[in-house]
Amino acid sequence: MKTDKSSAIVSPGKVPTELDLSGFLYRAIDASAMIDVKKWVPAFDAIPVDPYIREGYRYKSIAWFRIKHRKASAIAGIDERIAVVNELSGMNPEESRRYQSVGRPDWHADETGYDCWNLPQYAMQQSAKYNPVHGDIRREYPRISNTITDSEDFHRMLIIYATFFDWGDAIVLVQFQRIDCLQDRAGLPAVEGFHQDGNRHVGMLIVNRNNLTADSGVSQYVMDDNGKKTDELIFNEVIPAGQLIFWNDKRVWHYGTELKVADPGVNGGRGTRDIIIMSAKTPPANMPLGPVCSFQ
Repeated sequence: MKTDKSSAIVSPGKVPTELDLSGFLYRAIDASAMIDVKKWVPAFDAIPVDPYIREGYRYKSIAWFRIKHRKASAIAGIDERIAVVNELSGMNPEESRRYQSVGRPDWHADETGYDCWNLPQYAMQQSAKYNPVHGDIRREYPRISNTITDSEDFHRMLIIYATFFDWGDAIVLVQFQRIDCLQDRAGLPAVEGFHQDGNRHVGMLIVNRNNLTADSGVSQYVMDDNGKKTDELIFNEVIPAGQLIFWNDKRVWHYGTELKVADPGVNGGRGTRDIIIMSAKTPPANMPLGPVCSFQ
């Protein structure tokens, strides 16, 4: 279940050396000792249903961040993209600059040297190349609760992601996502089937599994072969709550099997799986920032 990570430990006084992804497939770590995911479970109850899934089994909220090491040079393309999207949103240049590398970060991780900016509530937009179901559609979602995004555990989660891959500068999309199922309706974690998302790498933290059969919600990975999915499973496991798994989105296709209710007499006959998805983005590839959405 592990792939060696050969990068050095990130320090505040040295430019990080990004993890060489050519030899990396996936790695799972136990984050339960670093992040108390149990206290985030109630927040998923408040997430509204995803309006883009007509069957009603998905619930989603999102937030955008920029994570940059103080010693690393800013990626000009990130500043340029933020400026363009903010202008499209009607933001004046002075206000827009506070979200760029010249602006003051919202918080700083002293032990690693990473700065973080809380970005505006941009809309999501993916290419149909990666998402044939919702690709090329501008999607708006509410923001993850500030009570969570301002917490030390949330900051720690972002820094764990940044230091695992040791990047210098990136925009990070964080998605809180619940999938539920009922006796007469399964829940589908991946409506696209096996897929990639057009990122360099992705992190997924399992927050909770409630009233699900032991064989449902299985995470499955297969290898990529020059942009095509192969058939041999290289990972086929139910990831428990508290586990954080990273994978190389260029070399791996991922999928989650459907969710089924374990006990119709428990939890009103409903089963749920709550997860957090993190994806770091750098230009020119996969910078799906639409104008600021109506949710604030």
